[in-house]
Amino acid sequence: MLKMQLSRKLWTFLAWTVVTCFLLGMQKRNYESIAAIASLESEADSFTELSTPHNNNQNSSDEESTVPFHPFVEGKPKMLVVLTYQRSGSTFFGKIFNKNPDAFYMFEPLDAFYSSLYGTAMRWNVPSDITNHKNGTLRTLPKIEVDGVSEYLSSLLTCDLASLPAELLLHPYIYYYGAGEYQAAESYVNCIGPYEKSMERCADRSPRERCGFRFGDRTQQRLLECYRAIHRRRHGISSISSSGGGNATRPRGDRRARWKDVDEYAACMRDLKTTVVKNCLRHLQKQCDRRTLRVAKVVRGTMLSMEALLRRHPNFRVVHLVRDPRAVVLSRKGFDWSAVGRYTLLDSNDTLAREAKLLCQSVVRDIRVRLELERTYPGRIYPVVYDDMVRDFRGVTRDLYRFLDYPDQQNTEWWKETILPLRAADSIERATKWQSQITFEQNRAIMKHCRDLFRLANAQHWVQ
Repeated sequence: MLKMQLSRKLWTFLAWTVVTCFLLGMQKRNYESIAAIASLESEADSFTELSTPHNNNQNSSDEESTVPFHPFVEGKPKMLVVLTYQRSGSTFFGKIFNKNPDAFYMFEPLDAFYSSLYGTAMRWNVPSDITNHKNGTLRTLPKIEVDGVSEYLSSLLTCDLASLPAELLLHPYIYYYGAGEYQAAESYVNCIGPYEKSMERCADRSPRERCGFRFGDRTQQRLLECYRAIHRRRHGISSISSSGGGNATRPRGDRRARWKDVDEYAACMRDLKTTVVKNCLRHLQKQCDRRTLRVAKVVRGTMLSMEALLRRHPNFRVVHLVRDPRAVVLSRKGFDWSAVGRYTLLDSNDTLAREAKLLCQSVVRDIRVRLELERTYPGRIYPVVYDDMVRDFRGVTRDLYRFLDYPDQQNTEWWKETILPLRAADSIERATKWQSQITFEQNRAIMKHCRDLFRLANAQHWVQ
């Protein structure tokens, strides 16, 4: 009996020794357990991807489908906003629409919105700064931004292009990406080519000393002052004679010097827009008017701005695209200081955790607003998890077009010629590469800020 007890104790001791060594080993090496499991799943899925649909029943009827749906008004264009976040797979996702010959697709239009609103430098309206303060707390967006984004996107999606600012019509993104990201605008891109230098001269006049070079460099009160001054000048009312308030008793010369930078910037943009509208806008207008699907992909918007669009336009829909936050922040780690949040820049040794905080609290707010909107506007918002899409590309993309009341596009010539080659380049291996790079400690630091997101997103492939 004594020998049996000693034997049991020995086996127990050996078992605990093995477990302890294993756990210590896990802390010393990369976070390989998740990566190995995910890689095996990815490899298996890659062989079955073309035959395994999103809802595991390729021949399922519309009645059996779990895709949200609400009838469209017939004979009217369909409008879509892809609401997403930097490094969430949105560039590849956007090509699913950009390459569609029936779609008018606009790439990242909201950077231009913020520059036109406040006078900040174009390409320096960093998404993380728009939704978060420099101290890392979630920023409450003022009504002027929430409503302004709604109105701005409404003008874009209804093809009221002449009402849009020069910052959008001549944005550096259009010159940089050209027809690659603006396929429907190829003739317009060619037409505005001669105005690139003029646009650069206007951009150099942005009132950055007063209004900030980068969004968030100035207080909200100062940004509102810049908005009022720019708004007046765009409508032909000089800020010099309309500054109002406590400046009424100042000598006119002081007021002129104070607002000269704003006046010069707004006037330059207004005059340039007049020229472009006269000479080139017809090319863009023609393409927008004739397309049956109008799409904007945004990483600087929030779900708060979607409510007015859902209420105003019966044919408006939202796709909410999210990705595993660990993949997102690891990708953002490669950004320079022009693309990560100001809060993250405060500590370069804590980049992943800080960027995870900014990302996850922003996405969580959007999901909570989305859940409320889904109750009010059932069938008009479609959440998509990028990690699910790369594992079941056929199923997710088929369901995406089903959500928009389109037939499956995967047998069309444009899909075979443009999307399938892109799909090969955007392989599962590339999309899940992050899983072999993240360490145990990094995963724990990220999860500290993202547990609410994991709970709300309900993503089946997000292994904690």
